[in-house]
Amino acid sequence: MRTWDLNTGAANLEMAMASLQAACADASEQWTDQTNRDFQKDYLAPLDPKFRRALDAVHRLAQVLTRAERDCGPD
Repeated sequence: MRTWDLNTGAANLEMAMASLQAACADASEQWTDQTNRDFQKDYLAPLDPKFRRALDAVHRLAQVLTRAERDCGPD
């Protein structure tokens, strides 16, 4: 019996990131000054690779837990 679900959390993170990116794209249509460019460079650009690494780690952990559950199961 599985007592954990990392896939739902990962999917929620992906939806949140997509929502953030869409909101920033919408804001950038009106917010075109240097402050926006700095915000994009200083906050959003570094966030994407960190987000991808975290999401990859969650997926790898889910695989490990699935194998452990299978290997330690009652069968």
